Amino acid sequence: MAIEPDSPARALGVEARVGVLKALADASRLQVVSALLGRPHCAEELAERLGRSASTVSFHLRKLDEAGLVTKRKTQYYQVYALRDDLLRLTLKELVALPSASDGPAQRRAERSKNQVLRAYFRGGVLVQMPKQWRKRRLVLEQFVGRFEAGRCYREQEVNEIIHALYPDHCTIRRMLIDEGYMARDGQIYRLIEAGTTTPEVETRTPEAETRTPEAETMTPGAGARKAGVSEMETRKELKRQYLETPKQAGIFQIKNKVNGKVLLGSSTNLHGPLNKHRFMLSNGMHMNRELQGDWKQHGPDAFTFEVLEVVRQKDEPGFSVSDELTLLEQIWLEKLSPMAPHGYNTEPRIRE
Repeated sequence: MAIEPDSPARALGVEARVGVLKALADASRLQVVSALLGRPHCAEELAERLGRSASTVSFHLRKLDEAGLVTKRKTQYYQVYALRDDLLRLTLKELVALPSASDGPAQRRAERSKNQVLRAYFRGGVLVQMPKQWRKRRLVLEQFVGRFEAGRCYREQEVNEIIHALYPDHCTIRRMLIDEGYMARDGQIYRLIEAGTTTPEVETRTPEAETRTPEAETMTPGAGARKAGVSEMETRKELKRQYLETPKQAGIFQIKNKVNGKVLLGSSTNLHGPLNKHRFMLSNGMHMNRELQGDWKQHGPDAFTFEVLEVVRQKDEPGFSVSDELTLLEQIWLEKLSPMAPHGYNTEPRIRE
């Protein structure tokens, strides 16, 4: 089936199509969509109709809103949600038929993406927050680069004043411009590095060094070690940058007793360690949850599974809070699994570690 020129599918990029499919690939969200098929609802009405908490329904409505499947309008007291009829009328064939390269130049798509980033991080021409993601940060830094003239030398105070017009922390931006290879520094003097050139090595040479022959410099003791040391420093610097830019996974995990079905539900803003910590404490008889420790001793380690149930989807945008997103997931999984004693191992609703 060919996609009609006015079909809404033509306006959907690959990521948008994936977002629609992901949003619908959840039983709870399908229930919300089914309820909205009849008429628009507010979150409170849906919560009562579906027998869910208002916070849980609001979470799923937000996911549907992010995928573009619902519209919302503000009434006097409530936010009313309705389904987007044009998207729902799309056939599965239309949705999975990816746009061809002829549907739009790659340059135009890249420009749209760039404009979205700049709109998200600049307000009134002023930077409100520095992105964490490297690609977005480069786009932001290019806005500062555009304030400088190629071939001109700037004193440090001039650089600070130019940066300060867009962002108050001129020290951070100045350092980033050098680290990312946009500018070179020689003492208190800065200049742009033009495309296609390399950063000149800035060094202070003594009169004795000026008279050395190339052979003498080659034979200088320790020169190779110094060069290797600089290379090693650059490598460490790059690894550190990659580590800092790698978001820590936050999410929900469980320890489940396969014999009686009981679970210990937990959450953490960094899932790297909690499961290993619980396993270690149980294996050594030190776990603070006495009932869980007793069942571990009775049934043995093979009777238990340790798994991550869901992770927070990171969003590199102003105002996004991992903690708030995790709080919503906690409410959803507490409602879904009912892990409180005596049905489960949890002794209090606060499950975050």
